[in-house]
Amino acid sequence: ADWTTAADSLLGNGVFNADGDMWKFHRAMTRPFFSRDRISHFEIFARHADETLALMKQRLREGLAIDVQDVFARFTLDSATEFLFGRNVHSLHAGLPYPFHHPLAKQNAKAHQSNVFAQAFGEAQHVVFERTAMWKIWPLFEIFRNRTDEPMKIVRAFINPIVDDAIRARKEKSAKGDVTAKEEIEEGESLLDHLVKYTSGRRFWTSLHLISTHPGFR
Repeated sequence: ADWTTAADSLLGNGVFNADGDMWKFHRAMTRPFFSRDRISHFEIFARHADETLALMKQRLREGLAIDVQDVFARFTLDSATEFLFGRNVHSLHAGLPYPFHHPLAKQNAKAHQSNVFAQAFGEAQHVVFERTAMWKIWPLFEIFRNRTDEPMKIVRAFINPIVDDAIRARKEKSAKGDVTAKEEIEEGESLLDHLVKYTSGRRFWTSLHLISTHPGFR
């Protein structure tokens, strides 16, 4: 059982879990959105940076410590999902968590949709990391259940409606004959809008999310 098999229930056949021609196919589709012209549109990133700094200043005025890794992760998630999906998950709106010893620690907005999504995705990643650590014997520990099933239900419930909306919009445009060449990027088009020109399948969304949370994008 290699990495591709271990990560399949999380990554599907996305760009981070493909080789050869399939990898080239994914890479060719996403490359236009990481050109200098696209990345140089800083309005999205500046807006989320301002919101992030405001939250940090507020917390510092309270005389409390800040989990910098959490702050950067929220900034990255909001910026990347808006840039790539055209849909901001608003993880910064959930607020920054209080230190565990603080009286308000229990009010860390665990029920906020973006927090639930991030926690579930993190759990699925942890399972994959454990699988790779166990090497070829990991399937023996999941004979009766796939340990990524539960967290991935939450992840898919969050992502599938976004993907479905993009697929629906593409079909409506096609029905009207209002379509352009696959390779052409339209004004205001997100990466998700661009990808549905090539496929109406849902599994490709995982490569988008991994791009948005990958250190190279940050």
